[in-house]
Amino acid sequence: MVSKNNLAALKLSIEFFKSNYALSFAVIGVLILLNLLSYLPIIGIVFVFAYSVLNLSIQIYFGRVVKNAQNKEDVASEATQMKISDFLTRYLAEAAGAFLGLFFIALILFFLIFVLAMAFGGADFESINHFESVNQQEIFFQMVGVYFVPSIVILTIVGFLFYVLPAVFGEVFMSESFNEAFNKSFLLLKPSFWKKTFNKSYFVLILIWSIAVFVFYTLSVILSMTLILLPVALVILYILALYNAAIYVFARELLSE
Repeated sequence: MVSKNNLAALKLSIEFFKSNYALSFAVIGVLILLNLLSYLPIIGIVFVFAYSVLNLSIQIYFGRVVKNAQNKEDVASEATQMKISDFLTRYLAEAAGAFLGLFFIALILFFLIFVLAMAFGGADFESINHFESVNQQEIFFQMVGVYFVPSIVILTIVGFLFYVLPAVFGEVFMSESFNEAFNKSFLLLKPSFWKKTFNKSYFVLILIWSIAVFVFYTLSVILSMTLILLPVALVILYILALYNAAIYVFARELLSE
């Protein structure tokens, strides 16, 4: 039985990577290509969506491998037998459904946050609109007074949803169709689902995961600034994506504890 903790998730991700280097570097190459194509004018947005869906599809596949594994040898065995076309495309429908659902949720949240910000700060906007009549220090304190409360409220909401999101992804990863993945994405807005995440095991898992993601992502950004070390940064980001997938599956399984 695989332990449901951050160290186990990281070990399984590294084991999968090194058990089939050809697969891993081929996937990294495809993702790099899509990322580069996303910079094309006009049609680049298509490749942005393609990159996001494909990356999510890969995570779903690996997440299912982790769920069914009893030990790291099972993960290594899956990696050695896996074909790149299967790894990239088997769960494209589920990934597309999840991406679309989360995209709609992002739009809803953006609208609500905008309304919240206007409700708190809009009434006082006129009082800070005449910058020529006050000095810079007064402008600063007026801006802080108007937007401090809504900023704290918004950051609290975003932070809480970030806390719940791994469990939502875990549920999405077990979907069997586009529609099911799409519908499960909206668990992020369901209070009865939030309640399941209020347990010690889940909290510790997500706390350590959030710190680890910050550290590894920051490291990859620093390494990517040097051309020689760029391949190392890309490998770290790939392993980080696998690590995230494992955490999502563990998060789902810890909901009942």
